[in-house]
Amino acid sequence: MKKLKVFLTLASLCVGGMAFAKEDTIRFGTNPEYPPFEFKTESGEVTGFDIDVANAICAELQKKCVYVAQSFDSLIPNLRLKRFDAIISSMDITEERQKHVTFSDPYYLNPSVFVAMAGQFKSADDFKTKDIGVLNGSTHQQYIKSKFTDANIKNYPQYPNAMSDLEIGRVNVVFGDEVVVAEFIKRNDKLEIVGEQVNDPEYFGNGLAIAVLPKNTELLAEINGALKKIKEDGRYQTIYEKWFK
Repeated sequence: MKKLKVFLTLASLCVGGMAFAKEDTIRFGTNPEYPPFEFKTESGEVTGFDIDVANAICAELQKKCVYVAQSFDSLIPNLRLKRFDAIISSMDITEERQKHVTFSDPYYLNPSVFVAMAGQFKSADDFKTKDIGVLNGSTHQQYIKSKFTDANIKNYPQYPNAMSDLEIGRVNVVFGDEVVVAEFIKRNDKLEIVGEQVNDPEYFGNGLAIAVLPKNTELLAEINGALKKIKEDGRYQTIYEKWFK
């Protein structure tokens, strides 16, 4: 009996320690294949604009950030399985996603654009029946499905895969965030943006935000409070200028 009591006491201490550790850490699911928002360095470290924002939030909350790499389309399913606490991965706020998760206040607004090999197209009307590459599970995928019904949509688990296929001619156009597209154009001057920015509020008008489970109201309040603080004291602006200026 005594041994049982000792065992139970030790178990209680271990559980308590685990609970404390969990409360002291925010585990973020992310898809680190989307520069400059989130990507891996040559040494395997996760970095980018979203990561710096998350690190600033954790610093404000005096918590540790842990990042769990996932394909983009598995982020919400794995959040619902509680494999991490929140998602930060350039995720647009949409009505469909809000059926499954709750979003923080937006931390970034980003228009979307089409990119193609230079000189191939003059406007979006020129590729409505062509092969268009999009990130699987993204709002870009939903937009193309809705607006380009005669196009051949090719879905990719990672954004670099789509851009590689564009460069070798397996797709005619890729549709994505303007800032992300700009990074690839910097590396390859044979790429160009085609047509106007896309800011359709039904798909892209609400901005990028951090997703949590609907019941996790305490974490949501902490994240929103920290976001507000880092915007007020200039830390957010410093991060923004580091990646986008």
